[in-house]
Amino acid sequence: MLAVFLGVFILLMVIGVPVAYAMGATALVTSAILWGVTGVPLNILVQQIISGLNSFTTLAIPMFLFAGQLMNTGGITNRIFNFCQSLVGHLHGGLGHVNVLASVIFSGMSGTAAADAGGLGVMEIKAMEDQGFDTEFSAAVTGASSLIGPIIPPSVPMVMYGCLAGVSVSSLFIGGLLPGILMAVGMMLLVGLYSIKRNYPRSRKYTWKERWHQFVRAFPSLLTPVIIIGGIWTGIFTPTEAASVAVVYAFALIVLVYRELSLAQVWKMAKACLTDSAAVLSIIAFVKVYGYVLTRTQLPTKLASAVFTVTTDPIAIMFLLIGFLLIIGCFMSTLESITLFTPIFIPMLTAVGIDLLVFGVIMCLVLMIGQLTPPFGIVLFVITKISKLEMAQVVKASLPFTVPVLIVVILIVVFPQIVTFLPSLIK
Repeated sequence: MLAVFLGVFILLMVIGVPVAYAMGATALVTSAILWGVTGVPLNILVQQIISGLNSFTTLAIPMFLFAGQLMNTGGITNRIFNFCQSLVGHLHGGLGHVNVLASVIFSGMSGTAAADAGGLGVMEIKAMEDQGFDTEFSAAVTGASSLIGPIIPPSVPMVMYGCLAGVSVSSLFIGGLLPGILMAVGMMLLVGLYSIKRNYPRSRKYTWKERWHQFVRAFPSLLTPVIIIGGIWTGIFTPTEAASVAVVYAFALIVLVYRELSLAQVWKMAKACLTDSAAVLSIIAFVKVYGYVLTRTQLPTKLASAVFTVTTDPIAIMFLLIGFLLIIGCFMSTLESITLFTPIFIPMLTAVGIDLLVFGVIMCLVLMIGQLTPPFGIVLFVITKISKLEMAQVVKASLPFTVPVLIVVILIVVFPQIVTFLPSLIK
């Protein structure tokens, strides 16, 4: 049954069938084998599809995607970039630090790594090249810093994981704050080491008056992550309501305050967002059927039993799954990996007492690395396109920047309080 369940899905993926339909078809074929062609419970399968979408939490996904698109405009990114430059541009390798800090702030708006790379990437790489940084280094820092996007809230992958694992999305969002900050600190240390070694330039030190001026200019944009995170933390609104608030605020900021987009342009963005959202939500719908049939095959239980013959130590199991996800992340997108493997892993994690909140953050962190590695790294493609470099050049320059991410992952495995501490304060 394992060969059929995985074999059909992999075959369909290889020949180019969209992941949602591949999951649905796999569930249907497996159901026919389990119950016979005439015994397939079609009514139950349809109910599973509907229940997959009938969730208040999943509404956050299209809302955060739309808010990210609205905030991803020239005026927003310029103001954020200039404010960050006034703060850290004077350090060794100034614009490299600016690059990372800007991604930390922008991550509180977009929720996806690709949006971060695409929104800030063009401006950051050009600015770094103009100041004398190598194009490869500029592209590497831009790509690596964008990985912070789905870790610091809001995070579309975390919403997906929370829906599938039954974990509080609010806790996932708040739990991702410290790991995201640690990632940024690690990347800035690496930027500093490279900059000293290669004698990269740095900007002049801004006066506090100039910093205040840049802060005032960027203040409306900087309020976005404060509203989202603060509202969730204080319990004023749920993550889904926070996503709606983010859309309304972004619309008011871009159309009414900065006046950078017309209503026609906003409508065009909304239609593009509908297409992206439909793709994500169709995966959620079909993964519900996939998970239902998967449970009936008892494959997760059999997998857990197979792993338990090797070890029952939670930390050892965690590292086994991390190694597996590092490989899978190179060949599947983050959302596909989360939807496919979360239902398989949950029984095993629960059996050995691994905190699903902690594993959710680790899963998102590890899969982020895959976005910057061949052959299917989405961020890799974005950075290659905007930097006009060969893929091999970007990969070679980016690999050292995956080290801080892996260090953070190891720290979380050893000290899970890094994830659980802040969520424990809001309970």
